[in-house]
Amino acid sequence: MELGKCIIDSPNNIRINNLYKAYDMPNDRLEVLKGLDLKVEQGEMIAIMGQSGAGKSTLLHIIGALDRPTSGSVHFGDLNLFKLGRGPLADYRRSSIGFIFQFHNLLPEFSALENVMMPKRIQGTYTNDDFGKELLDLVDLNGRFNHYPSELSGGERQRVAIARALVNQPRIVLADEPTGNLDGSTGTMVFNLIEKIQAKKKHTFILATHNVKLASKCNRVLKLENGTLQRIHGNYV
Repeated sequence: MELGKCIIDSPNNIRINNLYKAYDMPNDRLEVLKGLDLKVEQGEMIAIMGQSGAGKSTLLHIIGALDRPTSGSVHFGDLNLFKLGRGPLADYRRSSIGFIFQFHNLLPEFSALENVMMPKRIQGTYTNDDFGKELLDLVDLNGRFNHYPSELSGGERQRVAIARALVNQPRIVLADEPTGNLDGSTGTMVFNLIEKIQAKKKHTFILATHNVKLASKCNRVLKLENGTLQRIHGNYV
């Protein structure tokens, strides 16, 4: 069966079991994730908090197949991701994952709409700009289709990046400090748009963030510490 068919037919939950990730250093071995377990249901919005260097980005990169674990398993529905070959794993990453990073990484020579549509052009599925315009409207940028990144504010650029992450209609959106490069009020506005998108589109969102106020709005808040995850009940300190 083709991977695309498997993804469509599979439940879109995530199950991570006994996940380890270590890096070999010149004189040492750095263990980042140490037997981590996580289950995320389809349509959930969870926040992962923890100190810088705790492994939040590493975990997101493994879920998104940008990195491989040292050991352990990651299941997306019925798919055991790291049992897949390189081609099918790349297909999973392109078709099922949307990435939002702290820095927007927009291409300066292309307009907002062209940046949003770039993943479809790369994937070879571009037909017209209609869905890109719909997404830019969803993030309140319907008057900015033809503006270049240099003509947009920081918050507007990040909203373009959010629209770009959604253009291939991913099942999972991974957001690594998506408001970390913005001032407080702009960051809150961007997060409120993420909430709006999650409620409307029913994507599964996993956010790594240091922002306690924003994290508290998610369905669950998890703390990554000493290589494992614990659920936080009440205020995070």
